Amino acid sequence: MHRPRPTRLAALALALATAFAATGCGTGSLAPGRTRVEPADTLTMWTFKQTHVAALEQAAAAFRRQTGVTVTITAYTPDDAFSSKLESAAATGQLADVIEVHAGGEDRTLGGAQIADDLSKDFTSAQLAAFLPGTAEAGRITPAVQQASLAPQATDPGVRVGQLFSVPLTAGTFGIVYADRAQLTAAGLDPAHPPTTWQQFVAWLAAVHRHDPRHGGLTVGLRTSSTAFQWLLEPLAYADLGAQRYHALFGKNPDTDWAGPDGQAVLRLYDQITPYWQPGTQSLGIDDADRAFAQGKAAFDLGGTFTLASVRQDGMRADQVVAFPVPAPAGGAARTLRLAPIALTGLTVTTSSPHKAAALAWIRFLTSPQQAAAFARASLDLPATDLGAATANVVGPQAAALEQAFGPPGPDTYTPNDTTFKPPAEDDEQLGDVLVRLSPLRESTAAAAARQLGTLTTDDWK
Repeated sequence: MHRPRPTRLAALALALATAFAATGCGTGSLAPGRTRVEPADTLTMWTFKQTHVAALEQAAAAFRRQTGVTVTITAYTPDDAFSSKLESAAATGQLADVIEVHAGGEDRTLGGAQIADDLSKDFTSAQLAAFLPGTAEAGRITPAVQQASLAPQATDPGVRVGQLFSVPLTAGTFGIVYADRAQLTAAGLDPAHPPTTWQQFVAWLAAVHRHDPRHGGLTVGLRTSSTAFQWLLEPLAYADLGAQRYHALFGKNPDTDWAGPDGQAVLRLYDQITPYWQPGTQSLGIDDADRAFAQGKAAFDLGGTFTLASVRQDGMRADQVVAFPVPAPAGGAARTLRLAPIALTGLTVTTSSPHKAAALAWIRFLTSPQQAAAFARASLDLPATDLGAATANVVGPQAAALEQAFGPPGPDTYTPNDTTFKPPAEDDEQLGDVLVRLSPLRESTAAAAARQLGTLTTDDWK
């Protein structure tokens, strides 16, 4: 789970437009000769999260007992396979009634293509207030989003201010480090006291790697290179520099962007972990890296709040894991880095669904406090529904512990989905490629990587 790549969303938007042009349909229409024929008491739902299937099926069973409506859940993974399924199904008029999407990206792309229905009249302000602050509006088209949609490279052309293309299902954040409790203990470290500074984190990496050079390294799905950039470098840079200087890294001034002294200093900090990557990490996908960690082939795994569910699915018990946010460097702008919760996945209703009323009832049921808590317990993923002070009691201790990384708006809190200061054409995959060449591949230096990131940022503003 990560911010949807602009390149993938652009490809999805283009494929949807091409498919509809080829069939002669208006955007969002069913293909000629295709008719959605489904029993009135049946709904279909698709997700890209295999870790959500069992929890969704449990909720579907409860929904059927209450309403008599059957919901069939299907997962398509990885992300590229999910996108391909959306493209082919849109062209043939065989989309699901409800789709779990990447919030704040995929929902808008589908909305612009008139595949995702506008839910703005179906969910009142009071209903949206039941979600965690900062999550309910992820699928909303704001004036800024609408303005950005007018750009030639936009992935959501056609959206209008005020539209709402999803309501949140899960919330969380990026920038969480997972460590194998047994590996830590074997290396003489105390799992009860995780690192509170970047320097301590590097020391932990060194200690575990020294104890077990073969399986004592750090992993993440670097085959999608934006993971390291989004999940580690960006929170590290924010913690070290503070909001203003961090924002300047993505600005138009070459003296303060990535090529400047601040960018070089952050990359030198990042380069300190280079000796401790698990060999072969650069060829692993996100799920592959989680699986390697769960199987004991790596001692540390970089991800987000959603990673706990993934490693559990791969056979690792939650109590075998120690989780902590990427720590701030000693002497940095943030004394203790906190991470703002954001909507990670959302629920959308397709415009082709013949059962919109039932689909909306299913979404409201799934995001109700009781079902959101049950979903969290079953999936170990945090719900976007605000459960208040009872969170720890209703979602379980492991999932609740992840919320300790959250922080309120403020100078010490990093917000992963805030891109208002970045160039509209930024491609995190290109930036991530530069980072991977620096670390773990050692094909570059911090100074050279800084210059390359600065050049890409400058070009993205043109």
